[in-house]
Amino acid sequence: MSTSLRKRKITYTVMIVSDAPVANHRKIHVRTGALAVVGFVLFVAVICYAVYTTITMFGTMDRSKRQIEQIVQLKELNEQLVSENETLASKVTSLEGNLSQKQAQEQELLAAHEEAYIPTGFPMSGAAQLREETASTEAEGEEEENEDAEQDETIKIVAKEEWKEVIFVAAKGTKVVATAPGIVKETRAVEGEISYVIIDHGNGYVTTYRNQGTPIVEEGSEVVKGVALFLVGEDNTETGYSIRKDDSYVDPMEMIEIKG
Repeated sequence: MSTSLRKRKITYTVMIVSDAPVANHRKIHVRTGALAVVGFVLFVAVICYAVYTTITMFGTMDRSKRQIEQIVQLKELNEQLVSENETLASKVTSLEGNLSQKQAQEQELLAAHEEAYIPTGFPMSGAAQLREETASTEAEGEEEENEDAEQDETIKIVAKEEWKEVIFVAAKGTKVVATAPGIVKETRAVEGEISYVIIDHGNGYVTTYRNQGTPIVEEGSEVVKGVALFLVGEDNTETGYSIRKDDSYVDPMEMIEIKG
């Protein structure tokens, strides 16, 4: 006699008991298969959460590591920039010092150049006397003319008071010279009249040299201090000298620097 064995299905009963005065009881029958499925789902969920947490944690650690590396790099870069900035600041300070020194030197050179073009020199190459004008000068000249009427007359230079002109008397062989560098603005040499040379020094100063001789410089030529303008002979021993500053005449004796 054959006996057929049947598998019994195992079920679990879950009882829910209420604390209410009226007690209600509920019974829930859970099959083993359903419980296994729920457990499996929970297990998978836990595994997934653990994997996700691990990945997230490693990602966070990796980002933190990269951020730390970036912070270190930025710190090194900042230190490098600070060092370069200090170097540049030092160079700027040095350049500013050099520029200030150069500007000071340029100002000194400019001042020296301007000073060199101020007519402070003596208008004669050698010794000369300053002729004093007197009221009897004209009368004495007329007496001399009357005493020797046949003798050739020499034109006498009369100082122009409005020019504050001074008259120098020098011996033969002396030269009338420029008192500062400049450009010969005008010359005149007319027989029977006083000759003259006018020099523009380019800084507002203009000097005029009047003599009975003939100018030895040409109009428009550039001259330096001390260059000869007239040669003093027996008939042209007197030289009139005047200075203008911005079209106003100044006393030459206040400008001339007499050395020795």
